Amino acid sequence: EDGFQLSSSEILTAAELQLEDADGVEETPFVTVKVTQKGKVGEEGGGDVSFEAFQVSRQCMAMVAEGALEVGEEPGLCYVSKTFTALQEGKESKTVENNFFLTVVPIVQHASEVFVSEFPGANREHDGREQSHGEMKRQLEKSGTAGWTFIDLLADFNLLIYLCKYLDVETDLAKICESIVDRDVPLNEGHKLIIASMAGLDGNY
Repeated sequence: EDGFQLSSSEILTAAELQLEDADGVEETPFVTVKVTQKGKVGEEGGGDVSFEAFQVSRQCMAMVAEGALEVGEEPGLCYVSKTFTALQEGKESKTVENNFFLTVVPIVQHASEVFVSEFPGANREHDGREQSHGEMKRQLEKSGTAGWTFIDLLADFNLLIYLCKYLDVETDLAKICESIVDRDVPLNEGHKLIIASMAGLDGNY
């Protein structure tokens, strides 16, 4: 919306989640990420996506913890509860602009040493490719080449999400993810065989 980054409802929700994560009005790594698509896909400049990360201030956290802020008619304003008084520039105010409570958190580029991002995302255009067993084969057959191992190529978030359609999340995927996160834990040969079979891999992998 024009004039504010997050609505009053989103401000209060962010404050509640930060309070929960910090177990009180304390510093917390919890952030709220705003994802915005510009224009329509297919239009010039349309479909571009921007990411912005925010935290609400500790003052906001304290006010929400005390029940001093409420959602009102205007989404760009936080309303002060009738039992509390807020001062802005020395004057009593019944509302506070949402942006007053927000702190921008820089988003830093990160290259993971554990995960790869090669498999097509769900419901996303990826060079005309879509999630499929064929794409799984295309990725996993690189195992043994250019320094890739089977577990290296399996450590792909979108591929793991795809596997959730076919393997049990609580048993199979949990063990697979354990091996991805801790490479000292070998991937179960049974899981490796099932995945290789799904991908249609032949020979060594």
